[in-house]
Amino acid sequence: MTTTGKVYGGAFEAQNHNNPRTIIGRWVPTDVAVLEVGPGDGVISRWLKEVKHCRTIGVEVVPEAVERMRTAFDHIIVGSIETDTVVAQARVHAPYDAIIFADVLEHLVDPWSVLRQMRPLLSSTGRVLVSVPNVAHLTARLNLLFGYFEYTDGYLMDRTHLRWFTHRSAKAMAHTTGYRVMAEATVYKPRLARFWPTLNGFQIVLNLAPA
Repeated sequence: MTTTGKVYGGAFEAQNHNNPRTIIGRWVPTDVAVLEVGPGDGVISRWLKEVKHCRTIGVEVVPEAVERMRTAFDHIIVGSIETDTVVAQARVHAPYDAIIFADVLEHLVDPWSVLRQMRPLLSSTGRVLVSVPNVAHLTARLNLLFGYFEYTDGYLMDRTHLRWFTHRSAKAMAHTTGYRVMAEATVYKPRLARFWPTLNGFQIVLNLAPA
């Protein structure tokens, strides 16, 4: 995800199964069409293009990110996925076998509307692959218990987040926008304390198919 002044990215850690990028990347089949929204520096799609030989289309709203992600995509659409113009441009390259929102939906004004608009862009076997932070993580609960709700630059309490999700509300969003949850995964923090996904899970990762 890209936000003003910061471009998210880094290396694709193919062996790190406690990473939303890796989980999403492994869910994408080989040699398919992929639309990635808010790709940051293109870390996921670059791996999909180079390793899985996918045709990749990117949607990015921050111009500074476009130059850094250019080699990851066969085509780039500059603008917000929440505008009709960008959705229309994305439709030109449809259908997609995978549409990726990796830590993006929480930055949108109306992620519900965006998910509904993506359904017609999917192929008959296409999936929407989503990761969102879990606002019910233990650290957030403890902060609220002691009266704190402090924004940070990045991570769970990123000051650019407009929406907040728990495991339950993330899946409810999928259902109300016309999807079935085909698979789900949890990214834990701390990594070794995997005792309670809704409490210790840091990110929620969903594999969605149209209902």
